[in-house]
Amino acid sequence: MKQATEKYTILYARLSQEDGSQGDSNSIQNQRLMLEKYAKDNGFENLKFLYDDGATGTNFNRPAFQEVMALIENGEAATLIVKDMSRLGREYLEVGRLTEIVFPSYGVRFIAMNDGVDSLYGDNEFTPFKNIINEWYAKDCSKKGKASARIKAESGARVGSRPPFGYQKDPVDPKRKIVPDEETAPIVQHIFSLCMNGKGPSQIAKQLKEEHLPIPAYFYYEKNGVKVTGFDANNPYDWKQSTVARILENEVYLGHTVNLRYTTLSYKNKKRVERPENEQVRIENTHDAIIDKATWDIVQNIRSRKRRRANMAEQNIFSGLIYCKDCGTTMVLHRAHTMDAVKNNFTCRTYKKKGKDVCTGHFIREVQLAEIILDDLQRVTHFARQNEAVFARHITQKNSSEIRRLISQTERELEALKRRDTELSALFKRLYEDNVLGKIPNEVFRKLSDEYILEQKEIQSSIPKKEDELENLKDSVTNVGAFLEKAKQYTKLDTLTAEMLNLFIERVEVGEREERYSRTAPQSIDIYYRDIGLLDNFAESEASLEQESTQKEVA
Repeated sequence: MKQATEKYTILYARLSQEDGSQGDSNSIQNQRLMLEKYAKDNGFENLKFLYDDGATGTNFNRPAFQEVMALIENGEAATLIVKDMSRLGREYLEVGRLTEIVFPSYGVRFIAMNDGVDSLYGDNEFTPFKNIINEWYAKDCSKKGKASARIKAESGARVGSRPPFGYQKDPVDPKRKIVPDEETAPIVQHIFSLCMNGKGPSQIAKQLKEEHLPIPAYFYYEKNGVKVTGFDANNPYDWKQSTVARILENEVYLGHTVNLRYTTLSYKNKKRVERPENEQVRIENTHDAIIDKATWDIVQNIRSRKRRRANMAEQNIFSGLIYCKDCGTTMVLHRAHTMDAVKNNFTCRTYKKKGKDVCTGHFIREVQLAEIILDDLQRVTHFARQNEAVFARHITQKNSSEIRRLISQTERELEALKRRDTELSALFKRLYEDNVLGKIPNEVFRKLSDEYILEQKEIQSSIPKKEDELENLKDSVTNVGAFLEKAKQYTKLDTLTAEMLNLFIERVEVGEREERYSRTAPQSIDIYYRDIGLLDNFAESEASLEQESTQKEVA
């Protein structure tokens, strides 16, 4: 039995993934045998063996090493023995600080067997160079590891050992492929459905917690017996807003693989950061999708237009859908806190902020707008189901010319942006040359260059948006079938819900009344449907379409 005052001789071993490639001689077990033999041969007693397996040498927050430091700082250690300097770490500044300042200050003897380092006999002049070499090795391993990961990623194989939540490793090809998990895939679908119903990540997280649905880390722990960092087994339903948001934004659920999405700041700093999109590797249709494309697009659209909600008891199902027909800004819902809910109303955001000199109120009650949209949605979907061919031909004919016009207009706008971007680059180059040649003073150069740079920055951010707009317009030409499928699927539209709105409606534009300040004067409401766009005067066209359908049946 050791005396209370007797201090430990600590034998510390470390093995990282890159060290594993060096063979069995560097394994934890072999390090332990070497350390224990050295300690026995040199008369060291009261041994305490501690080790970190799979821990990089550039990170000193290793569990066992932290235990070593706790023993040292508590005065419970007399000697620390490692196989070589690299086992202590591969960051030469920190290793130098430990061996030259920390260990001596606590009276701890430090020994690195294979490097001939023993602090009892003074400094080894070669030690600092050895530490630098160890750090170079770590840096080289990190560089080679990233290069290898990129090659693997570009081949289409998944990079990373843990499958995304909702998936499991393919039993046939576990190293390269994933398949939907019967237990967790429904939870992912549930999350997307809740978002379709107008709930944000924080609200979804709250509901999942109330429903006692376990978090992703719990399922991983149950299947693999490994705890994810930060996971509390006593709190398996602790859903976070950030977790939900990551699920809603992950293209893996579309069946696509996005490799190399994240990296570390450096080989020393292991903090994960997202790579720029042009550095990621994206490969489509690599596995079965959990979420269909229509649902994905709607959810991303909802997420892009979401604003921070006010503290309301009820969710605004129209959030991000209602626009002023004149100025194009979103309209604001005013809750009637001191009145009946039927008096809730929408008002133009521009009018609210800047007044009547910029735009008008475009006032409309929420219940009135809901009735208009529901009635139109019922009539349009009913007719589409009953007269598929006639409806499809009508939409195609009607939209083809309008869409072609919009495509042409958008192409011109995109070309103008790109042309101006090129012009600004040339202008800046000439401006710089004139400044160098002394043709314009520095003050003028700085003013003009700042203006050019700002304008170019705005243009370069607008170009991708305009390209997406053009792509969506081109896609909309062939989406009549998608609308018909939804119309056949949702036959009972008795109540207007957030899910129904987001599924069928792209946007609603509210015009000003023909007589301002009149609550009874006519007011135009333009409803833009997903996949088929605006149906101008559909009520007027419906009779002729019905007649056309009847004639075809008779024929």
